[in-house]
Amino acid sequence: MSTVHPVDTLFLGDRRPAGDAEVLMVHTAEGAAQRFVKRDVRVNGAALDPSGLRVLRLAVGDESDAGPQDADAHPSPVHTPAFREWSARLGTAAAMPNIYMPAAPRLSSRSKGEAIFSGSPVDALTRRYLTLVRDARALRARARVTQWLAVRTSIDVARTVRWTSLACGPALPVIGALAEARDVGADVEATFIDTCHDSLDVTRRFVRTQGLDPARHRFLSRTDALGASEPPVPEASQDFVEALDLLADRTPAEAALALRRAFSLVRPGGALAFSAMLADRPEPDLNAAWPSPPRWTFAELAALIARSGALVADAMAYIADDGVYAVVEIERL
Repeated sequence: MSTVHPVDTLFLGDRRPAGDAEVLMVHTAEGAAQRFVKRDVRVNGAALDPSGLRVLRLAVGDESDAGPQDADAHPSPVHTPAFREWSARLGTAAAMPNIYMPAAPRLSSRSKGEAIFSGSPVDALTRRYLTLVRDARALRARARVTQWLAVRTSIDVARTVRWTSLACGPALPVIGALAEARDVGADVEATFIDTCHDSLDVTRRFVRTQGLDPARHRFLSRTDALGASEPPVPEASQDFVEALDLLADRTPAEAALALRRAFSLVRPGGALAFSAMLADRPEPDLNAAWPSPPRWTFAELAALIARSGALVADAMAYIADDGVYAVVEIERL
């Protein structure tokens, strides 16, 4: 009989089943020229929310910074073939490569073994949309904040640093952080856990194209995790755990349980990061059917952390200036 470990049930047992489209996870890019570009993250405000959460407001650099920002220049590519094809992927990981890298000349391919961006050509209007629209920018900002938080855990650490990406989908925040940490001489080992071997295959390929050795890292599918005789990620062993979509498709009770299990992997002094769409966020663009996950107030997020029973030393909500997501970092006592 297979042993089910906390890390397994985090992304399997207490989450609602994914549809077939969601399993077709397509990661981002091949070649250093297609690397998820690092951008500046700057703190421009801080406050203590009445919920008890500390809130840092951030300015996060983005591809859209160089483009037109006025409403009249906003594209509406609702009738282009590329936009229709990409828009149909929203709500699955297959939409993410072109959001993370809006300059890609083609859509990401769903075919195993092909180059990532080998799908239909992206027309200029669709590319501008992916660059400028608020929700696409918000997802890139969320990823860059997470990358920034991961890299911070590797600074001035004279030992091997360990990170885990849970149900990673397009795990570019962690892969980008690995490349950045490598560039400054940090020694980091990562574990990527995903729902299928196909997506892990592409993750492994992307890691290799960044000049990183996949043999230094671990890639675990659902089958790997369920069949393991020992926990694939020991408790209290990780310096940083990324679980950006931890709240997706979960009730508050399920989310609290998932948070407790994910946080159990974090070593004392380490941190876990997850994200939440904010209750007071600006409305999404109506030209694409953006997913509508549950929205959270700071009070609800603070209550979730308390309900999880996590031994929290500190909790911080990072809000980019688009106001769509909070990236919540909780540090372990």
